[in-house]
Amino acid sequence: MRKLFVISCLLALPMLAAAQQDLSAHLMRQTWQSNRSNPALLPDARFIVSLPGLHNDFFIENITYGDLIRQNAGGEDVLDVDHAISLLETNNLIRENLDIETLGLGIRFGKLALTAGHALRFQAHLDYPKTLPQLVWQGNAQFVGQTVSFGPDIQLRGYHEWSLGVAAEIIPGLTFAGRAKWLSGIADVSTSKRKLELTTSDDVYQLELDADFQVNSAGSLTYNSFEDINLDFNFGEFDTDRLFSENSGFAFDLGLRFQKGNWDIAASVTDIGQIDWKDGVKNYAFQGIYAYKGLDVAQAILEDSTDFGSVLDTLEALYQPTETALAYSTALPGRAFLSAVWQYSPNWKFSGLVHFESFEDRNFTAFAIGASTRLMKLLEVGGIYSVRKGSYANIGLNATLNLGPLQVMAATDNVITLMRPKESHGAHVRLGVNLLFGRTEADQ
Repeated sequence: MRKLFVISCLLALPMLAAAQQDLSAHLMRQTWQSNRSNPALLPDARFIVSLPGLHNDFFIENITYGDLIRQNAGGEDVLDVDHAISLLETNNLIRENLDIETLGLGIRFGKLALTAGHALRFQAHLDYPKTLPQLVWQGNAQFVGQTVSFGPDIQLRGYHEWSLGVAAEIIPGLTFAGRAKWLSGIADVSTSKRKLELTTSDDVYQLELDADFQVNSAGSLTYNSFEDINLDFNFGEFDTDRLFSENSGFAFDLGLRFQKGNWDIAASVTDIGQIDWKDGVKNYAFQGIYAYKGLDVAQAILEDSTDFGSVLDTLEALYQPTETALAYSTALPGRAFLSAVWQYSPNWKFSGLVHFESFEDRNFTAFAIGASTRLMKLLEVGGIYSVRKGSYANIGLNATLNLGPLQVMAATDNVITLMRPKESHGAHVRLGVNLLFGRTEADQ
């Protein structure tokens, strides 16, 4: 169990070097990618084709890779889990969002614009209390005479998103837009009940677990025993088998844009909806109060000399879950954007953005300011500075290259990650390729 915990940490943290909220693209009004966060934002072109693109963001709270792998006195990298645990707060979060955007289309008819698109989306969310790694790594002896809660919130899902949108300039300069999205679920593992409370009594060293914990799964998790748990979930893999599945749902985006003089102001809400899971569903519930005397279970699992078979047999006898197959629903993380872009001169723009996100029991707010300049007609480059919860050193860079109708864009909200990956709490990248036909001369 100890090895499994360490391996999990090592697998999660290096993603920082490869992969938070998508802020830069929203301010790149000249690209199709800004439309993802506001359906009223479209490049100034009559016909738009968005080719396959990628958006990936990762965030880990309170600890970094450098907190887990440290140098000893001899200059060697060593694992220091105890140090990492000491840096954790009461609750801690790990998140990743991956969007594989396959195709997008936009067409203008005067003051009216229609859009359509498809994307493959994956979301991972782990909200865990500090007591969970304390129990797994350090054992429960430190909690004698106490009751501690250690239930995590796990949300892991993948789905196809099919969208149709419309944007209309109802009065000069003011555009309203809406987008409907049909969601086809690929797989899901999520907790709907999270109560796990462990009491370690100093009276004959009795353990008592008060549980009301439930894990729901659709096409991904099979539990046979503590020694036989199968997770069949391929995060980021392009799956065509469930383009139109029975696990489905709906969501919508709303946006507005106001342009007057040198100002461009936009507001939007996105991903308001849910997925209903009913095909291939399994629910595993732990409920009740379980007691066991005479064994420090967590410590016993961690000792190399322990007879793992007997410990697992004991745990399985005490905590065998109840299995059902009841349909359930999961909500998408709802987001809101409010931004303004000021065209200071033909070649310079300045911008500001407030972003809000709500998911499960957590709220996330981010603020950003940015600037961009046009270097010749072919290239526009920009940068942003953003502030997020617990992270104040986020400097992003972005660029847009125009070669005739071909447009290539790239953006990151935190370039510092590339220079100091072991000290970073998050990373972000967005890449896109578009074809824009019928652009105005000023936008070419």
